[in-house]
Amino acid sequence: MVNLGGILFISVGSGGERILSDAYMNFKNLRKSENYFCAVNTSEKDHERVELAFKSRRIRRYPNFLMKTIGKEDLGGYGAGKDKSLGLKAYRADKDKILDDLSKLHKNHRFKIAFTLATLGGGCGSLTLAELSNDIMNELGLRVIPICTIPFRREGALLINNALDGLKSISKLGLNPLIYDNERMMRFSDSIKEGVEMVNRNISLLISNLVDLVEYGDFATPPIDIIDITRLITPQCGAFSVVYEDNVKKFRNEWKKRLLFNMSLKSKIIEEGKAFVLFKSRVFPHTLTEDVIKFLRTEYKVSELIPTIMENGFAGYNIMTLIWGLGIEDISPKLEPKKTLTEKISFWRK
Repeated sequence: MVNLGGILFISVGSGGERILSDAYMNFKNLRKSENYFCAVNTSEKDHERVELAFKSRRIRRYPNFLMKTIGKEDLGGYGAGKDKSLGLKAYRADKDKILDDLSKLHKNHRFKIAFTLATLGGGCGSLTLAELSNDIMNELGLRVIPICTIPFRREGALLINNALDGLKSISKLGLNPLIYDNERMMRFSDSIKEGVEMVNRNISLLISNLVDLVEYGDFATPPIDIIDITRLITPQCGAFSVVYEDNVKKFRNEWKKRLLFNMSLKSKIIEEGKAFVLFKSRVFPHTLTEDVIKFLRTEYKVSELIPTIMENGFAGYNIMTLIWGLGIEDISPKLEPKKTLTEKISFWRK
């Protein structure tokens, strides 16, 4: 049987590993051998948590989910805390081994594309995401799309500054990430924990749709190759939205509101937007595809758009859209620590 190639997903740090493992547990389509998931982390404790979580969900075999520890000689298998330079040092110490392992995987499985993933703000992933993404692109010859989250503004100066440095390092290497702004979750979440769970859920839905896109792309209308998405990538960053509903009447009435509400980032289009949109269901209403495409062209100044429809017995009604051309400097609210009332009063008194 000819291996047509799947996707290589690589996470860096605790937050990224949690997202990948949650997706792997919740979406069975990820467990097919065409796709591989590699969690790179300084913390062996996080790997143990994932193994326990898999066991509790009765996932006894997970040959395509790999866990790699970096910087063990210096850190002893403990995390890098919030020290971003320590996380990068740990990666560089074991970079050759990580890349060699990934190169062997790619030689055997011929991946179509790689997605790297990290939660910016912590020690392991903030600076390492950019360097790992660049190394995979250069060493494996794969097209790479980074996916990253940025912190809640109330998480403080240390995490915010780590995230800003992470975004700068990504941009410096000419990479253009899909960004999920955790702050978006505060609209219906009263706690950090609940907000993080919602973020992880939405990124997991994105990952599941990307996997379906590779597997069923030839049966889509029109047929689609996931590599086509990379033609749309423009500086400085991108956002995504995933909408799911099993009631067609509710879907017709609410798709626009939910598409905007679930958009992962609020920012301005720099000059023009470029978009990919996937419609997925057992049978997708044709008039709705036209309405969604028209809306994206107007709302995000989309000059080039690649649409595709997958109708292969999928449950419910799904829209996944990726939009590039957004400005990192125009992220709203601004990526800076949220000041307390006392700090605000002190600032204005000065």
